[in-house]
Amino acid sequence: MPTWLGHPVSQAEYNRLRNHYEEQAFQRRPTQGTLCCPMIISDTQRPLQSMADGKIYDSKSQMRRHYKEAGVVEVGNDVPTKRATPSRDERERAKKARKASVGRALSRAGFGAA
Repeated sequence: MPTWLGHPVSQAEYNRLRNHYEEQAFQRRPTQGTLCCPMIISDTQRPLQSMADGKIYDSKSQMRRHYKEAGVVEVGNDVPTKRATPSRDERERAKKARKASVGRALSRAGFGAA
């Protein structure tokens, strides 16, 4: 006897439920839009000038390959939302630099060790 969601059901009920949910799965949702085919992302782009060498590229893959070879990092125009967390070494260096700066300032003011 087949089960549906852990409950035993008759073969007829199982077939009815399976057909119902298969039909629902292929129905168009209101949020799907009206496209009748999948979206395709092309490799072509309007001609752009490379910031690294000044050449004109109309292929995304060629431009990215060139940027990679030149060591250039391609960035978008999105506004960064979070600053990168500094590493432990960077925090330690900054802390030592602050302490040294405060020590020099105190010495100049006459409060430091001679």
